[in-house]
Amino acid sequence: METILPSLSSFAQPAVRPAVSPIVHSASSQQVPRLQKAVLWWAIKLRIFYFACVILKKPALVYQTFKAMLTLRNNVWGGDLKKMYRVDGKYYFNQYTPGWPSKEYDSLIKTELQRHASPLTEREKLSFVFLAITRKCPMRCEHCFEWDNLNQRESFTKDDLYKVIDLYQKEGVLQIHFSGGEPMVRIKDLIDLVQYASPQSACWVLTSGFNFTPQNAWLLKNAGCTGVVVSIDHYIPELHNLFRGKEDAFVNAVNAVAYAKRYGLVTALSVCATKSFLDGEHLIPYMDFAKSLGVQFVQVLEPRQVGHYADKEVLLDEHHITLLEKTFTQINHATEYSNHPTLLYHGYHQRRVGCFSGSRSVYIDSAGDVHACPFCHTKSYNIISLIRANETVLPEKENKCPLFEKIA
Repeated sequence: METILPSLSSFAQPAVRPAVSPIVHSASSQQVPRLQKAVLWWAIKLRIFYFACVILKKPALVYQTFKAMLTLRNNVWGGDLKKMYRVDGKYYFNQYTPGWPSKEYDSLIKTELQRHASPLTEREKLSFVFLAITRKCPMRCEHCFEWDNLNQRESFTKDDLYKVIDLYQKEGVLQIHFSGGEPMVRIKDLIDLVQYASPQSACWVLTSGFNFTPQNAWLLKNAGCTGVVVSIDHYIPELHNLFRGKEDAFVNAVNAVAYAKRYGLVTALSVCATKSFLDGEHLIPYMDFAKSLGVQFVQVLEPRQVGHYADKEVLLDEHHITLLEKTFTQINHATEYSNHPTLLYHGYHQRRVGCFSGSRSVYIDSAGDVHACPFCHTKSYNIISLIRANETVLPEKENKCPLFEKIA
């Protein structure tokens, strides 16, 4: 297999590297030029205002709702986020917002306008679903929230998964994030599922990089896949491999990023920010590493006491939270980091405006149990039992965050 690695000398102290021949690939992250970006932001805001006028009609309600949505956005991002990326003809400024222009983006805006205008009476609509399509995984990741489900007999047949997609798309879901286990273990079914779902919903794949070959990257893109989230938990290869429990995990993950970029997929990294990671002052060097890979987004996850971390002392201390929040605003708004990827840190808005999981998303684990999110195991129902009983209406889901309580 072709091996593509960035130069790591800027990010880490000298260490034993994998026995490969590095080939540095382009670090371009498709950032939109400043003037064009300003024009596009105004065009987007005008479109939102247009929908507000059409849907809400009353001038006072239009103004109040439009202002509330912009205020919420600023509170979520700690300011007026300006970063924007052009990938395959669409513009992206959030990993969990459909690309613009698109019918999915317009649908999201219409739903949010109605949600803000009538928060007590408007029926909540899901925006995205995390769907674990397999229990199989070659990794033994330190933080795995699916730990108790791994490498058992599969719960979902492919026909089951088609029916799950049908049921949630009927509810208006705009994005489906396919996970596992490791979804690339089930690559043939995954390609069919993406092809089936993509005409109506933007499809993402969450992967460790396993089996993410150039051919599979092309097949996913050709099937209609929008983006890929690659889990890389350290810029030092040995520490990532140790965290993932597999010797070649780092090489596979970095190569997956390169192949995703090669075929025009939106690319993001996901990193679990443990105490040792933050205490070692690794976050800024990690963002430099992400910039060198040319990804558009980096998602920082706080460790939670679920799965393999159940009953372990992994929750971050106050000084860790402070560091994450400072870095979050710094990377996204400071001039010197204007060419770095956008940093997503859910804890920032969860502590201020509430959690978006439950109200806007659900997590379906590899056993078919439906939760508010991957990190709060709040089972509402089992989707497999539902579809095999030929039910056509989803039951009421859990809509409370056990940790933060507030729902945005």
